[in-house]
Amino acid sequence: MQCAKPWIKVKREGPPMSVRSGPRTIQYAAVTHKGLVRERNEDAVLAAETILKGNNASHSGAVFGIGRPVFMIADGMGGHARGEVASSCALECLKGDIDRFEDTDWGARILHADHEIFNLMERRPELTGMGTTLVGVEVGRSSLVVFNVGDSRAYRFGHGKLMQATVDDVPERFDQAFRSHQITQALGGRPTPGRLFPHVLAQAPLLDDEKLLLCSDGLWDMLPDTTIHRILQEEVDVQAAANALLQAALEAGGEDNVSVIVVGFGSG
Repeated sequence: MQCAKPWIKVKREGPPMSVRSGPRTIQYAAVTHKGLVRERNEDAVLAAETILKGNNASHSGAVFGIGRPVFMIADGMGGHARGEVASSCALECLKGDIDRFEDTDWGARILHADHEIFNLMERRPELTGMGTTLVGVEVGRSSLVVFNVGDSRAYRFGHGKLMQATVDDVPERFDQAFRSHQITQALGGRPTPGRLFPHVLAQAPLLDDEKLLLCSDGLWDMLPDTTIHRILQEEVDVQAAANALLQAALEAGGEDNVSVIVVGFGSG
């Protein structure tokens, strides 16, 4: 398999902003739910070092000191359990690379996960065509890397503003009011390997009063940005925010699997 060079864009928006110089505590909460319509949950979630799967799972915690924790959501597709295999394969591969290697080339890591999904399809032909989206962040004290493939999203919320931090891989004529649920690229998602261009964005570091939100389309398809903004504004605690976002998506119909991670800085 020939690996295409990933698209890497360095993003610096707005005036320089200062962050506290000492170690900070990163607090996080993650939830994943099958929703109210689907028979199974094809999403998988990585929260720091814990992978969540299943019809209704959650995890929260804190990372102290100078670590660079990683948070990811993979939204599998393919039906008949193939989607959940693809999402699990992607996160297990990426977590293994984090544990084994010190390099932080997220483009190369994502291409490796894509390669492993096709290897699994070759060994198990019944899985042919399975695929998954991916969204993730690596959070450092003075850095932030955001990466994605497909339509799972990351948002930054701070100073009363909600900003999407990822690029949707959807057709050019995309209109959220008439969602086709088509995406233009995924890890796997086809019978044979093809070119993949992960979006890898180096962004300004997360500020003390900011939150990060990662989610599958089961959240943002159900909730307008105004609702997501309101919940993140009202719920200061990351666990309360994650739970409220999930509950709002379920109350709006829960038509798809829903996965949410909320990350912020504490005072540890």
